Parts: sequence; C-alpha cells; structure tokens
Amino acid sequence: MPRHISVALDGVDLSSVAPVLIQQVHEDAPALELTEADRPGRYGQRLAARKRQSLRVAVEFALRERFDLAARAHWASEILRWSRGEWLELSYRPDQRLRVRCTAEPALTEARNYAAVLRVEFTAYAVPYWEDKIAVAKILTGTSAETGFPVPGVVETPLELVVTPTGGTLTNFSVTAGGQTVALTGLSIPQNTALTFSRDFQDSLAISAAGVSQLPRRTAASADDLLLTPGRQTVSFTADTACTVTILARGRG
Repeated sequence: MPRHISVALDGVDLSSVAPVLIQQVHEDAPALELTEADRPGRYGQRLAARKRQSLRVAVEFALRERFDLAARAHWASEILRWSRGEWLELSYRPDQRLRVRCTAEPALTEARNYAAVLRVEFTAYAVPYWEDKIAVAKILTGTSAETGFPVPGVVETPLELVVTPTGGTLTNFSVTAGGQTVALTGLSIPQNTALTFSRDFQDSLAISAAGVSQLPRRTAASADDLLLTPGRQTVSFTADTACTVTILARGRG
C-alpha cells in the first residue's frame, strides 16, 4: 500500500500550489463535551450525554526550495492562500471529505532552514465528522410516495432533497422522514424548477428554489430539521402536483 499522502482543499492538491514534501498528517482525537450525573444512593456516576464538539487535522510539510529565500517566502504565501479552502480531502480517505476552517496558519519561522517543518491546522466545527463525498440517492415520482431508504454512516445524517415539479406549479409539499415532518405551503414553484432541501455552512436546514429561500413557507408544526439515524428509514412525501423527488444522504463517521 502506498505511504504517500496527498492533501487537497476544494479539489486543489497542496502539491500543485507549492513544491512541498508532506511529512505527516495528524488527526487528533475529537473534542468531546461529556455531561456526567450522580447516581443517588449508589457509588460512581453515569454518563448522561456525550457531544462531539470539533475535529482537528494538522498537516506538516517541508518546502523543497533549498536556496532561494524569496521563493520560499512566495510559496509560503501561496500555501496560506490555499489554506482558506472549505472542503478538506486526504488521499488515505479517498471517499470522504471534511468541512473545515483554517485555525493555525503555516509560518516560515526559519527562513534559511530548508529542512524546517511547516504546519497548517484545520478544524471542523459545525460537522465534526468525515462525510461521504458521494451521497446515497433514491428517486421517487408522483404526487405521493413512500420508500425504505438506507441511511449510511455511523451517526445521525441530514436528509437532502431535490424536488422538481413535473405536472405544473407546486404550491404545497411535505416530506416525512424518520417520524419528522417538514411541510411547506403557499409555494409558487414553476414546473421543472428545483426546490432543494440542503445544508448551509452551519449545517442547518436550507430550503430554496431559484436562489430564493423558501424557509418562510414552512408550517409552524414542521420539524426544525430532518436528521436520520443510520439504517433503513421510511421516507415519504406528498405534493399537490406530480413531482420527481430525489432523496440524498451522505454518511458521516
């Protein structure tokens, strides 16, 4: 098995940005928030809740330019620009990605030391889990349908949808997944225009069509989100016109 490691942000490989030799990638243990509670009248405690807060990945590398100090400074600046990316990919996790922010910038601390190790750190906050790059997908059609949907991953996963009206203008739509329902009323989605249920940068539910948010169309009784536990889950929809509904989920773990 090859031991070479490549690192990319938003599909741009670090080695294409600067002449580097990646020496190590550190995946730290995730930061956890533990809630403990006493056991009245008994010894010990119980773990009441466990929440993963963040996940950090650090990349250590050396610049291959040995003699030209101006070139070394230039490459360090280019790497800093590259580090502003959003989606981190590692070659030994070929089917996964991590949504990150740069939280420790690379610095050329020893300009003349060609063997100096530079380090850049990334932290995943909103989604501190590696996520599948390719979603599991299933397509339903009609004005209503129900299916068993295989939710991948090892932790709860948000459901995403692409709803395309095929029988006319869509004004009412609801989806139920894992016992959670989101209903939209008063829509005006023309035929063949996609209504999407997606995720924003904070991993909150976003609903839009033609670049316009449709969240204000959500009924008061609707769930705040559509989060499914891994395994086979029932997903259904109803609409007031025929639609093609693509159901999507990306495993997390």
